[in-house]
Amino acid sequence: ARQTEEDSGRSAAAASTVEIAPAPLAIGVAAPLPPGSPPPNGPAGAPPPAGSGYRDWRVRRHRSIPRLRIGTHHASPAALDRLQVSASSIGMRLGRDQNGFPVAITLFRPEPVSLSLIGGGWAARLMASRALRAGARLLVFTEHPEDWVRLGRSVTGRTDRVAVLAPDAPAEVGASADAPVLCLHHGAPGPEAPEPWQTRLLLHRRLTPDRVPAVRDSELVLAQRLTPNEAALVAPALRLTPHNAQQLQLLRDDMMALFAPGGNQYLWVDQIPAELDRIGRPGRY
Repeated sequence: ARQTEEDSGRSAAAASTVEIAPAPLAIGVAAPLPPGSPPPNGPAGAPPPAGSGYRDWRVRRHRSIPRLRIGTHHASPAALDRLQVSASSIGMRLGRDQNGFPVAITLFRPEPVSLSLIGGGWAARLMASRALRAGARLLVFTEHPEDWVRLGRSVTGRTDRVAVLAPDAPAEVGASADAPVLCLHHGAPGPEAPEPWQTRLLLHRRLTPDRVPAVRDSELVLAQRLTPNEAALVAPALRLTPHNAQQLQLLRDDMMALFAPGGNQYLWVDQIPAELDRIGRPGRY
């Protein structure tokens, strides 16, 4: 019996004994580089292959730059006066839209252009000033010439870029891509048709029923803030919705509305300091 108990004890001890295998050693393996990555440089990296264009940095000596000869690049005033930017190749900037992007129009084209401006003298002077800065010549048909002669002299420093004529005088000035012409009419234009590279700007200080056909037939229309009567007149001519006609009565002093074949939009006029000195702050006056 004792022998049997001893054998049973040995069997239980053997059954409860579990062999624990030694833990495997952790061996670090380098992670593969992503496809297309160059091999690492340094002692462990392989040398660059021959013919790969690899060169060590070396300090190189460069030849000295020749001196600028003062006087050899001098241009006469007559030659500098011929350097002008033509508004026929770039749009004439008017201002910026509600997103801050510039708003420009192609004022001069190979075919004649008609533009109606419903606003005051400030807007007309702004358009004339920017056309002069773009290299155009200005013909003003008005009974009040003194202001326009002064404006042309202050913008260009010359007296031959602006001509003031009687309201019914013919525009006997040739126009070209290098020298476009802006004809600004305070009243009704003459019977003659404009020529290529010539733009006719009709100023409507107050929009009346007899001027609505001229606005309707214009390719471009610019408008400052309108009165309720003016908005009622222009809405059917430009096919505006009642909401758009209402918005035209709420424009700020520095805002204008542009109606063009490519779409209608509102813009904020951004003036440079020189324009503020010449034509004053924005407004319909």
